[in-house]
Amino acid sequence: MTKELAVIVKEQFERAAGRHRDRVALVYEDESVTYGALNERANRVAHVLAARGVGPDVVVGVCLDRGIDAIVSLLAVLKAGGACLPLDPDYPAERLGFMLRDADAACVLVGPGGDRRLDSVDVSRIELDWASAALVEAATTDPASAPTESDRAYIIYTSGSTGTPKGVEIEHGALGDLAAKTARLLELSVDDALLQFASMSFVASVGQIFAPLVSGARVVLRGRRLRGASALRAYIVDKGVTVLWLTPSMIKYMSQPGDGSIAGLGAPLRLLRSGGEALTRSLVDNWFAQGSIPILNVYGPTEAVQDITANLITGPVPTVTMGRPIFEVEVLITDDAGDPTDGDAGELLFTTPGMARGYLGQEALTAERFVWRDTAHGRRRFYRTGDIVRRLPDGQLAYVGREDRQVKMLGNRVELGEIEERLTRHPAVVHAAVVVVPWLADEHRLVAYYVAGPDHRSGVPDLQQWCLQALPSYMVPTTYVPIPELPITANGKLDRKALSELAAS
Repeated sequence: MTKELAVIVKEQFERAAGRHRDRVALVYEDESVTYGALNERANRVAHVLAARGVGPDVVVGVCLDRGIDAIVSLLAVLKAGGACLPLDPDYPAERLGFMLRDADAACVLVGPGGDRRLDSVDVSRIELDWASAALVEAATTDPASAPTESDRAYIIYTSGSTGTPKGVEIEHGALGDLAAKTARLLELSVDDALLQFASMSFVASVGQIFAPLVSGARVVLRGRRLRGASALRAYIVDKGVTVLWLTPSMIKYMSQPGDGSIAGLGAPLRLLRSGGEALTRSLVDNWFAQGSIPILNVYGPTEAVQDITANLITGPVPTVTMGRPIFEVEVLITDDAGDPTDGDAGELLFTTPGMARGYLGQEALTAERFVWRDTAHGRRRFYRTGDIVRRLPDGQLAYVGREDRQVKMLGNRVELGEIEERLTRHPAVVHAAVVVVPWLADEHRLVAYYVAGPDHRSGVPDLQQWCLQALPSYMVPTTYVPIPELPITANGKLDRKALSELAAS
């Protein structure tokens, strides 16, 4: 079976910009920009980057506040043939510095006046000041750079089980495949407007940005100043959004009864795309109790780059599933020995043409998670997801749980070990363990248990601030409980079940 990737995003976008020059490409609050203007702005920045030596496999950080210039910068890096390293400006300076150093970024694009959070990082900064001579004099023509499919296009950092974030390397071919196939999956056209909601450093943003931009559709960037579900609903209606792309946590937030709720989202809305977390039956029931807009429930980890399963839900269902593999995806479900299961639950493995290259600088981890398997179509490279699933009689996949300690918080991947490692770096903390406990319906919170040193047995008051200095807010526990010692099982392992029961009591 021959598997071919779509052309790279640079070429797909430039074709779209040529066909739809006068159509609106981006909307952000009261600003908008056409495809033609967006392409010319990105070209200016790309030529400046190329003059600074940016080309294939050269990493460029993008650290700008949400807005049109952030999208311009991502496109510019790709046009120059380089690799984007999206950085959320709301992340702690320590985490931003780690990612820039770990990725060996050649430079970082920032807003006018620079970014003081990066002062401690030894990296060249390029200010995106449109009045600067460099940008005023830069060419507006498409750069001649031609990255290959196997050159890096993106590095997305996820939480790491070893205590530090790990960079997932995405190649230009895989990114092009993501954009083209996501556009097909969502059936995007020039009449569509997709809400870009996720943080630029979260993998969902990649599809939210590039799938519409290769389709002639509009990208509606979530307003930075929006507060509350009613304000967000009003923004969606005002901008004529036709496709929502949200995590189940946000769906629940948006679909609370009252204040207009789903019924007030406007006639143009035609599809809700859900992913990043397990979608629950109660959320589906609540959604369809207030309207009839279909839900496309999808699954695909960062390492997949694109969605690998999908389930179109058009009304209340007895069971919410992950759906079936889409496009050229092949899946295996294996037992503890790595052998295919016979109808039982097991670890999900998949292969697809546009998988990630692997983990930056972590060859052993890459070899452990990306494995070669013989299939009916020949020898293929599979990714071991760590997700436990079961194949139902009708061929759909049902999510069962995780085989490790990875959890999802607000749609973001969280390795509890990374939080624990940060806690134990505190000079007053000897041991630490973090557990996830139920909170409100379909929601969870992180609780940290810690053993303090002899001089701090009365408690350590600044642990939350300590975590906020290095971790994004969604990884910071809400509760910190000092205990004399961590509970241990009979075989000498940490008794997480006892901690979970203690947290729930």
